[in-house]
Amino acid sequence: MAAIGFTVTAYSLRQQYAVQSCGGPGDNRMLDSVREKQKNETQCEVCPIRSMALFKRVPEDQLGQTQNHRSSQMTYEAKSHLYHEGETSAHVYTLFSGCVKLYKTLKNGKIQGLRFATPGDFLGFQGDLEGAMHHGAVALTDITVCAFPKDEVYRMICEHKDIASELIMKNAKMMAFCQEHLASTGAKSAVESIAFTLIEFNHRLKQLNKTNKLSHYKDPIDLPITQEDLADAVGLTAIHVNRTLKQLKQDNLIACGKGKIQVLNEEKLKLLAHFDPNCLHVSNIL
Repeated sequence: MAAIGFTVTAYSLRQQYAVQSCGGPGDNRMLDSVREKQKNETQCEVCPIRSMALFKRVPEDQLGQTQNHRSSQMTYEAKSHLYHEGETSAHVYTLFSGCVKLYKTLKNGKIQGLRFATPGDFLGFQGDLEGAMHHGAVALTDITVCAFPKDEVYRMICEHKDIASELIMKNAKMMAFCQEHLASTGAKSAVESIAFTLIEFNHRLKQLNKTNKLSHYKDPIDLPITQEDLADAVGLTAIHVNRTLKQLKQDNLIACGKGKIQVLNEEKLKLLAHFDPNCLHVSNIL
């Protein structure tokens, strides 16, 4: 079983990606997808992140049947693409460990970061399952994913109401996140927007640790993102992000290292970001 941890570098196959500290130079190396099939795959019955995953509601006596739909459990090195936008993918994935950046490439060549995926997230699922991917997914850290053929997932959704219900809830949570993200990038100042991105990501990782009683995240948590990631996420230049991070660092709200950021004062950063964790909460109504 792969440890859930963060070994942060950068990515690129079609896009160059610079690994930076709060002010350091980048590393423009490029990698194709580097993956390896797990020799000892984790059984669904003992999965440490099942309470966050698509199959959380499946009765334990049916988990073996659900696992039969999984084609493999794969590991990808940091910098590797899980899938590219514009290409078709035969699989969808449950992120088992590590962190993934979802993004779109604009017509002018710029990257728009969509979100940072964490363990338990369901990746690669979209309305047009047979069509080209509308976005790309790249590993910010070494990751492990559980791969499911798309036709098998469609069959499971049709046959198991618990899976269909959880998928609806995940999409509802994603809608709530998208609304908050849109408000953050469109109406907030640069410092508020960056603070929101950091505290929201930090909050999700802490909740993941709390819910699953994992010991892999120390406190403060190393957020595996660079100023390049932040620039992509909030729609600002790397220079602007660099200045803002330096100010947050001087105010003792964050700490920066090579390829990672730590939140040091959660309460002050929440106030600065106008972040309410309840806005991302979706009740289980199904």
